Amino acid sequence: DAAVYVCNKPSSVPVHPAGPFLSNSLTIMVEAQVGLQCGSLKPVHRTDRVTSGLTLCCKSSAVARIFHRCLSEGTVDKLYVARVHGKFPSTNSEMH
Repeated sequence: DAAVYVCNKPSSVPVHPAGPFLSNSLTIMVEAQVGLQCGSLKPVHRTDRVTSGLTLCCKSSAVARIFHRCLSEGTVDKLYVARVHGKFPSTNSEMH
């Protein structure tokens, strides 16, 4: 009985159900796949609809708050990696 789900969110799928994505959102699809009641997953952070990547979802608000606090305090980091077509400058860059 997992408390935390690490979901591989594809691009074009929103995290939360909204607008035309009422049944085709990450939380709704994961809840259906693992047999959870609709609305029971709490995403720890938002990942934009056009962005793919790992998204943490928790079954309880208390556990989600712990992970959210870790992100806010910097004890856990999010890392974004961009894939580009063509040539990209060879220097490493960080954006904050």
